[in-house]
Amino acid sequence: MSTSQQPLLIIRPRGPYWRNVPREVVAARFMFWNMVRSAALAPYVNVLLGPLWTMLRPLIFLAVIMLVRNFSGARMGEPIHYSLYLYSGLVLWWYLVDAARQSSRSLFSYRGIVTKIYFPRIVAPAVPVVARLLDLAVQLAPLALFMAYHAQWPGMRLLLLPLVLLHAMLLCVGLGYLFGAMAALTRDADRVLDYILYVGLFLSPVIYSTQIVPADWRLLYAVLNPAVGPLLAWRAALFDAVGLDYALWGLSFASTAVLAIGGALAFARVERRLGESVL
Repeated sequence: MSTSQQPLLIIRPRGPYWRNVPREVVAARFMFWNMVRSAALAPYVNVLLGPLWTMLRPLIFLAVIMLVRNFSGARMGEPIHYSLYLYSGLVLWWYLVDAARQSSRSLFSYRGIVTKIYFPRIVAPAVPVVARLLDLAVQLAPLALFMAYHAQWPGMRLLLLPLVLLHAMLLCVGLGYLFGAMAALTRDADRVLDYILYVGLFLSPVIYSTQIVPADWRLLYAVLNPAVGPLLAWRAALFDAVGLDYALWGLSFASTAVLAIGGALAFARVERRLGESVL
C-alpha cells in the first residue's frame, strides 16, 4: 500500500477539553517554570546597565508628569505626596502593559515550540504574566527610597498585596487569552490592544485619583475599567495613608474575572487554529 493510500490517523484527547487541561498543565509544570525563568531573565542578559533600564521608564514619566503638574498647578486628588502616588501607579501600570502585550503575543513568541512539540498552549499566555513580576520588583527599589524620604510606610493592608498581585495577573492573562484568540482570526488584534493600553493610561487612576471622578459614576467606572481595582488596592496596600474602597475593588475584581473566563473560553475555542496562525 502506497503512502498516499495510508489511512489518516487522528489522535484526540479523551473526554472534554476542560477535563484534560488541569492534568496537562500539571504535567507541563517544569516546562512552564523553565519558560518563565528564561522570559524573566531575557531583558537582563548581555545588557551593561541591566536593571537601570527597567527603572528608567517610570522615572522618566515621573519627571515629565511632575514637571507638567507643577507648572499647571493641577490637583489630582491624591492623599499622599504626588511623587509617591504617581510613581507607585506607574510601576504597576507598566507591569500591566508589558505583561498583557507579551501575553497576547506569547504564541507567536513561542512559535518554534508550538509548531514542533505538543504542550498545553493555554499556559503560554501565563508565562510573561509571571515573568514580568521581576521587572515590577526591580522598579520598586526607587519607590522604597521615595517612601523613606517622605516617611510614608505600609500598614496592615500590606497583607493584601498577594491578592492585589493576583488580581493584576488575572487581568493580564485575561487580556492575553482574549487578544491571543483574536490574533488567530486577524492580525489587527495586536493594534487594538496597543490602542486600548495607550488610552488606558489616561482612563485609569494612574496619574489622578478616583476622587476626581464624580461619585455617581465611580461604580460604573470600576466595572468598565478592570484596571481601577488593582491600582486602588495596590496603593492602599503600600501606603497606610491611602484608604481602600472595597466596593470599587470588588466590582473591578468581578469584572476582571468575567474577562479572564471569557478570554480563556475564546482561547480554547480557537486553539486548534492557533498553531497555523503563528506560522
